[in-house]
Amino acid sequence: MGPQNNIIGKGISVSPGIIEGPVKIVETPEDVDNINAGDIMVVKSSDPLFALGVMSSAGLICEIGGALTHICIVSMEMGIPCIARAENITESLKDGMIITLNASEGLVYSG
Repeated sequence: MGPQNNIIGKGISVSPGIIEGPVKIVETPEDVDNINAGDIMVVKSSDPLFALGVMSSAGLICEIGGALTHICIVSMEMGIPCIARAENITESLKDGMIITLNASEGLVYSG
C-alpha cells in the first residue's frame, strides 16, 4: 500500500517540512499547556492565545484560515511545518494518533 492510500487530510502549505508525531487537538487556550515537544498541534481555527503551543510543537495543522492567520504566521517565523485549510481535519484526527505531516505538499498521512 503506497503513501497515497494513507492520506487522511489535505490543506495548503504554509510552512514547508515533513514531521511525524502524535496529534494534540487544541480547542481552548488551556489545552496549550498539554503540548509536548514532538506533538503535532491541530486546531479548528487560529487564536493568538494558541501561539505558545505552536512554539512548543513540532508541526501545526489549522482547519480554518490561511497563511495570514496569526498562528500560521508564527509557524512560518519559527520554521515549524504547517498547513491550513485542512477541511474537517479535527473530525478525522484523535489525540495521540501518530501521523505524518507533509507540510511541503499540504498532506496528512496516517502513521
